[in-house]
Amino acid sequence: MKLFGGNYLAKIHLGLLSFGIFLIIVAVWIAAYVLEIIAVENLVPLILLSSGVWTVVVACLKTIKPGQNGDAFSTFGWGMLFIVLGGSLYMVNMGMNPVYIVVFVLALIGVLAAVTALRSSRK
Repeated sequence: MKLFGGNYLAKIHLGLLSFGIFLIIVAVWIAAYVLEIIAVENLVPLILLSSGVWTVVVACLKTIKPGQNGDAFSTFGWGMLFIVLGGSLYMVNMGMNPVYIVVFVLALIGVLAAVTALRSSRK
């Protein structure tokens, strides 16, 4: 049984796996709050950031999984959006200027637009 081999990866239900991972992410960050490792205002940004990282991993799995690479790019885009929003909100909570949220989101949209244009020109 190979992890990234054809048969095993084809049997993985990514939606159910992602729901389980999301619940684990929420549980870990709530535990970190209860243990007073993080402040309550950082709970949602860190959950967004961690979920974005997992969404990017799912996008990579979709490119490997046979027959499901059509929406891998949009999944990657959503993951990057979650990472940028969560990271930006976390940095604002730590004292950074809130204008940087707009800067990071605009930069992300610009990068995704450029990559989309390059992808469509190759087809």
